[in-house]
Amino acid sequence: MTFAALALAFTPQASTFDANGAWESVSKAISTRYYAREARGEEMARHLKETEPVARAAKSPAEFDQAVDTMIEKFKDSHFAFLTRNEQGFYVFDSLVRGDKAVKMPNIGAWFARKGQDWTVTMVLDGGAAAEAGLRKGDLMTRIAGLPFEPVAPLAVLVGRAPMVEWTRSGVPMSAQVTVTEQAGLDMFHEATRKSGRVVERQGKKIGVMRPWTMVQDRFKNTLHGFVYGQASATDAFVLDLRDGFGGRPEGYADPFFRPEAVLEWDMGGGGSMKQQFGYQRPLVVLTNGGTRSAREVLALILKRSGRATLVGSRTAGDVLGTSPIPVQDWAYLEIPMVDLKVDGERLERVGVTPMIEVQDGYGPNGEDLALEAGLNEAVRLAGR
Repeated sequence: MTFAALALAFTPQASTFDANGAWESVSKAISTRYYAREARGEEMARHLKETEPVARAAKSPAEFDQAVDTMIEKFKDSHFAFLTRNEQGFYVFDSLVRGDKAVKMPNIGAWFARKGQDWTVTMVLDGGAAAEAGLRKGDLMTRIAGLPFEPVAPLAVLVGRAPMVEWTRSGVPMSAQVTVTEQAGLDMFHEATRKSGRVVERQGKKIGVMRPWTMVQDRFKNTLHGFVYGQASATDAFVLDLRDGFGGRPEGYADPFFRPEAVLEWDMGGGGSMKQQFGYQRPLVVLTNGGTRSAREVLALILKRSGRATLVGSRTAGDVLGTSPIPVQDWAYLEIPMVDLKVDGERLERVGVTPMIEVQDGYGPNGEDLALEAGLNEAVRLAGR
């Protein structure tokens, strides 16, 4: 079976694809909601005019997608994308827009980006099948079930199975059986966030670690708070991993780290009592990299400028324009940058946030995460002062 056949499950029937209708939705949305529609109005109109005949003439979702993607590249803005059912981002947006009714995404617990004709691993989610199989960020995917790798379409008929997945790392071929599951996009990231929470013991110190993979819903914030006040409440320091993942809104995520630390006790009589920790004031280390984007960058900058955290890693992406997904018929989402953002008057778009201790992403000879190791060592140092 070819991937063209496999992809049928992820593309609309011919009756639902209407190139003219899709273009009307896309062009109207950009014309009325693009954040720089006044400052860059002439440029915007030129890009739309050049793309219109190609998009209207598209005979398939793939042709339409290519036309709109080509146009979006010309704007050179972050948070600008056109995502179809054959792209992982579609399922995150569908989960955000439609909640429990969202289309489930077949996955192996990893995220991929196209590199030429190949696919590179950009995220390996905590506790997922890809992590268990030993995949790492930067691995170059080659085949799945004996066919050329793609991140969505071939997995549709492999859900519940464990096909052989092949990849290369620094030119060395590798392979493993990896179980394919299906989940709503945000459910996948929330499960990984929950599984990322752990306490690491090092040099006599206990360090709490958590990686909130997105910041788009209260459940991600609540999971972080619950871990800080629960399993990590007796730690000596905390590492907040903001590398990669997706943004959302930063409000509330840093609350535990700014509150005064106290233990509240309620005695309800009859043997009933309850304790609650209020605030976490022990040392805080934040990890960043080139995949730290959107609200994660804003949070990193606030924690840095306030002096509350030490940033370790590499410069963030500089992708901070505000956005919202717009459905296009039933087979795609348009992401438009709708809001420019400044923090204390500073525009982060195309600038990013520089850490205090610079460590590039990578792995040591034993597979250790070098940036995480540096962050843990800094947390131990700060806890020992």
